[in-house]
Amino acid sequence: MIKGSFKQKLYICNCLMILLLSLASINVHAQESRLPEAPIFIDENPINTKYIMREGHLLVPALFLKHTGSLVDWNEQYRSVVFQANDKKFAVPLGKKFTDDYDRGTGTWKRGTISTEAIEFNGTAFVPILDVAKKLGMNVRYDPEINRTFITTNLSIKPNIIEQATTAKKLVALTFDDGPENYYTPMILDILKEKAVPATFFVVGRQITRFPEVMKRIVNEGHGIANHSWRHPDLRYTWSSKVREEIQSTQQEMQKVVGRKPDVFRPPYGALTKADIRVLNEIGMRNIMWSVDTLDWSGLSGDEIVKIVHEQISPGGIVLQHNFQSNVRLLDGTVEALPRIIDDLQKQGYKFVTVQTLLAKQKEEQLKAEQPQEDQPSEEQPIENQPTKEQPTEDQPQEDQPSEEQPIENQPIEEQPTEDQPQEGQPSEEQPIEN
Repeated sequence: MIKGSFKQKLYICNCLMILLLSLASINVHAQESRLPEAPIFIDENPINTKYIMREGHLLVPALFLKHTGSLVDWNEQYRSVVFQANDKKFAVPLGKKFTDDYDRGTGTWKRGTISTEAIEFNGTAFVPILDVAKKLGMNVRYDPEINRTFITTNLSIKPNIIEQATTAKKLVALTFDDGPENYYTPMILDILKEKAVPATFFVVGRQITRFPEVMKRIVNEGHGIANHSWRHPDLRYTWSSKVREEIQSTQQEMQKVVGRKPDVFRPPYGALTKADIRVLNEIGMRNIMWSVDTLDWSGLSGDEIVKIVHEQISPGGIVLQHNFQSNVRLLDGTVEALPRIIDDLQKQGYKFVTVQTLLAKQKEEQLKAEQPQEDQPSEEQPIENQPTKEQPTEDQPQEDQPSEEQPIENQPIEEQPTEDQPQEGQPSEEQPIEN
């Protein structure tokens, strides 16, 4: 009787403990969800972020600073956040009221000051944005009338977002994200093969390792391939060194499996920051978005997808579709719509090309438009005042004209740099971020 009573009490205690732990977990998530949010203006662009007020200082998630164009990384050994921008580099340790500043001249670290310490909240590092931005050489001001903070980064990052090609020709690129896999991808390839239409597949690195034969089929059947990261993370919430690793690991896997390393990339979810664009520029990747979003990932029907394409397509368009694995068959509409999209657009006079070909055609048209038209009078010189040029007789050779015997192929062309030649302003892969 006593033994049974003890077991009953022990059972009740265990139940209460489990209940308390569950409530504690719910409370933690509730606290995080209750964190206030507000826009911070970065170079006049409002970007929402959660924040914490501590001793009168505004603290934001460390990764939010990526929106300024600063590289942001985590040092596990010293439990600190490392920032880099404007030739400045420093670390902000959690729970410490100081910084470690890197002196590039001497290659040493020196102790710096900070108004309040960085903290960790629910696994996220929060840093005092005023101190960090100023140490990065940025201008910060607070407008008390509208209760908003403004940051001028003083950073110049080359734009790198391509949503559509600029072309007068009716060219369109079909793109498929998140593969390869062995259910939808083969069906999509069968349709493309039957229609003799090329597409571009933005592939995920770890999917290549799982389905190398499907990856090889994509290339062997003449389609374009592009980088879509290694494990499909949201780059906005990924440390800068990890972003670089995501891209380069996928490049290496593509090279290993199909012998190609394209310079075309699309960020997962189409989401990225200025810091991520900076990384893409340093690696030499073109950032491809889209002009037509079929929303096929949400399980739309074939009719709904065809309607979206019909409404949004225009010359130079890039159509976003997917080929990920789905246990609930979310992409049945993609397969159903694809042959109809091809037939409808071909009837309208569109030609299907890969993204790489689309961008090459755009560049070709731009170069042609920039070339001066020969034998046309300039605006500054009226026809009456132009000197007459003596015309050569039939027996006289015309200078600067290739002879019939000299084919164009044999004319000298400008020497292109080889892959082994370093590009100025580009860090080598062997040089770690710390240096």
